[in-house]
Order: sequence, then C-alpha cells, then structure tokens
Amino acid sequence: MSARKIWGVSEVDFPATGSPRQKLEFALTYATLAPTAGNWQPWYFRLTETRVDLMAKKNPSREEIDPDRREFMLGCGSALLYLKHTLKHFGCLGRVELFPDLGQPELVAQLHFGTGRERDAREKLLFDAMPKSPASPSPLGEPPVTAAMLSALAHAATGERGWLDFVQSEIGRRQVLEVTLAQPRPGMNSAYSNRPAMTETADESGERLPPPVFAFGDRAVDVWKEPVEPDFPPAVATATLAVVKTKTDDKHGWLEAGQTMARTILQAQALGLSWAFFDPVRRRDARAALRTAVGRKGFAQVILRFGPLLTDDQLVGLAAPVVAPQVFR
Repeated sequence: MSARKIWGVSEVDFPATGSPRQKLEFALTYATLAPTAGNWQPWYFRLTETRVDLMAKKNPSREEIDPDRREFMLGCGSALLYLKHTLKHFGCLGRVELFPDLGQPELVAQLHFGTGRERDAREKLLFDAMPKSPASPSPLGEPPVTAAMLSALAHAATGERGWLDFVQSEIGRRQVLEVTLAQPRPGMNSAYSNRPAMTETADESGERLPPPVFAFGDRAVDVWKEPVEPDFPPAVATATLAVVKTKTDDKHGWLEAGQTMARTILQAQALGLSWAFFDPVRRRDARAALRTAVGRKGFAQVILRFGPLLTDDQLVGLAAPVVAPQVFR
C-alpha cells in the first residue's frame, strides 16, 4: 500500500479491477479512521486472499485496568463497523462471523469477500463521513443540539442490540455526573477528542506481529497511564449527552456498543456536529448505577457529548495525519 495520508484517502483510489485481496487491503485504510475512547486502537488485522480477520491485541498492562477486555471490544466494534460500511460501499461484503473460534479468544470477527452492497442513501452518507477530518469539540456550555439532529443521531444508532439514550434534563445530567465522578479512575481524561492514530509495527511488548498483519496502534500520548482528576465546569449542565446502551453487558454487547458508537459518530460528522468521548463508563458498578439515571432498559456503555462546530478562529490543533499502514511480510 502506498504511503498516502490516511485522512486523504479517496474512493477514487479503489482497485476496481484488482484481486479480492487488493480490495480488502484498500478497505482496511478506512478502518484506521475508526474512533476509540482513550485515543487507542486495540486491534490489528490478518489478511488472506479472500478474508479479513479482526484481531484484538494482547496488552497485560491495560488488562490490569480492563480485566474483562471490555474496552478492547468497544474499540474492535468501532473498527468492525467502519470495515463493514467500507466493504458494502465497494460491493465487497460477504459473510461476517463474530467470535468464530472459541479456541482463539483474540479473534473477534471474520469478514469474507463477497458482493453485498449499500442498502440505502443513509449508508452512503455514513461512508462519505468516514474520511472527513474530525471536528474539534465545542466547549462545554454550548447551545443544545436541535431536536431534529438528536432524532437523526438516534435513528443512525439504533440497531438490533444497541441504541442511544439522550440525557436531556438538567437533573439527568447531574445524575450522570454523580455516577461518573463517584470515585477516581486512573488514566481517564474528562473528555477525549477524536484524533487519527499513529501507525506502529509491533505490539506493546515490543514483539513484531506475525505476518501478514496490519497493525494500527497507539497515539503519541497514552492517557491510560496518566491519572487525571476529572474537572467538569458547571456549564456541563447544558451539554448534549448521549448514552450508548446495549441489551447485554458481555463481549457481544461491548462489540455492539462499539458499532453503535461508530455509527453515531459518523452521523454526527455527516450533520456537521462536533463530538467527544465524555466517559467510557469503565466500572461495572457505574454502568449499573446509570441504569437508574438514564432508564433501566439496557446497559450503559459509553457516554458521548455533541455540539455545534467551532468557528475557524476557535479551532484547536488536531494531530497531524499519519501515513497508511504497511503489510508485514
């Protein structure tokens, strides 16, 4: 794959006359754009002639904080959604198998080459939003997002196992804050902005990943290792918050939450909204408490914040685009 900029990827570069492997390889460039809380992408890909394997990384230091590997699955769900939408856009999506081999717990999904295409204009809209540079999060206290935009976000997010619940009242937002700030959580910043990933060629232990592999890894700053005391100003009472919820609180629910989150973010980008990760709701007791704060149906997985775009003179600097990943042979 060439070293073109990830944020500059264009569908005109799709190898329409290429082999299935070349088409799958091109689709992975879009998957690198998938957003994750904490600015970390916990996946890599194995590529064969007619299939992509989505693999969860192994990382003992992170697993000490995340023993259930919940946030690994959230990130993998985000990448899965981006990859599925890309393959459908180019008419290449075949069978998708989730957790196909219990003997390989790191194997999250297998996506086979096929002929499946986009179903409607909304899916085309979400695909078009993928390569857009992420919008800078607007400051807390911004005007609320309109009801029409909230409806569009909710419609895009709703799936068989995942959906959005909006926290629209001041009382509800305060309840969410009380839950999320109930006790200090090491390594979690108060809000994460969406930024591109830095490319890596090895896992966290320094060992080179087995060929053939695409690996997309950590940003320059690892916020998991930087304890930050959250500090939310009073203006948060007017913020537009949305809670990603799922039917189950297990690996299937977490993977679905990642996909729901990714669909929502793409819809936000298509609408011209800014967005940020407000809280990944890491603690199980916090997720249980949020069932009372935002409705007892389902399990709260991630809290997102939305707002209008900033003007040009208000924009904060984003990380520089990075080059596309390479195949290790």
